[in-house]
Amino acid sequence: MEIKNNTEKLANFYLEVMELESDTEALEWKVVLDPQQVKQWEQGKAALAVAPPEIDWEKVFDRFLSVARSCQQWQAGPQPVSDAFLKSLENLDESQRKEFITSLFKVDGQMGKWARELGVPVDLLDFIALVTFRPFFKTYGQAVLAQVQLNDWMHSHCPVCGDLPTMAKLAGKEGYRKLYCGRCETEWRYRRIGCPYCKDDNASQASFITLEDSKQYRIYLCERCKSYLKTVDERVCGEVDLFCEDLATVELDRLAQAEGYRRGDRRQQV
Repeated sequence: MEIKNNTEKLANFYLEVMELESDTEALEWKVVLDPQQVKQWEQGKAALAVAPPEIDWEKVFDRFLSVARSCQQWQAGPQPVSDAFLKSLENLDESQRKEFITSLFKVDGQMGKWARELGVPVDLLDFIALVTFRPFFKTYGQAVLAQVQLNDWMHSHCPVCGDLPTMAKLAGKEGYRKLYCGRCETEWRYRRIGCPYCKDDNASQASFITLEDSKQYRIYLCERCKSYLKTVDERVCGEVDLFCEDLATVELDRLAQAEGYRRGDRRQQV
C-alpha cells in the first residue's frame, strides 16, 4: 500500500509540474552556433558551455520556487522540503536570486555552496534544480542539435548540457547503445562496451544483471568505479521513454545499490 501511495504522489507531482511547462518561454531560443562554436562542440565541449542561452532568471526562480512547493505538497524528492527551506528561498534578495539561478543553471554550478547557505541537503537541491531546468534544456537542446551532427558525438557526457547519462537503451536490430541525459532528455549513441562514467573499456571489469521476469531490463555494473547503468533493451519491449522508465524502475536502483553499486550520475532516485 505504501509503494502505491508513493507512486501516486510522485505521479501527481509530475502532473502538477507539467502545468508549469509554459515557463520555457523564459529563455531566449534564438541559438545560432558560429563555425568556431561548432568546432568546439565537435572537440567534445557541450553546447551549453559553448553557447549558453540568455536566462530570464526572475521567471526561472519563480518556477524553482513552485517546483519546491510541489515537492513539499506531494512529498517528492530524496528528502522532505521544509518550511524553513521555502522561507530561505523567499527571503533571497534580487541579486542573490539571480546568482542562485545562474549558478544552478550550470552543470558544475556551486550546488554545495547554496545547499549550505539555504540549509538544505545537496541531493534535494539537485533534484529540484533537475525538475526546474529540464524543459528549458530540452527546448534548448532541440535548437542546438538541429545545427550539428549528433552522430559525430561519441563522448560519454551529454552533447547538450554536459551532464552524465542517467540511463541507456539498446536500440535498432543491432542493439546499439544510446545514452540518455535526465537533465535535458537528450539521447546519443555510445560504444556498446565500456563504462561511460570512468571510461574503462576493459570488458573484464564489467558485468550485468538481468531479471528473469523482466527481460527488457539490464543493470550494467562497473567493477572499477562501482557504478551501475540501468538499460532497457528495446528489441524486447519496443520503443520506450527513458524518463518514464527511470521513474518506473526504482526497484532496479535498490537491487544494484544493495550489491554495493551506485548510480553513475550520482543522483538518488525517488
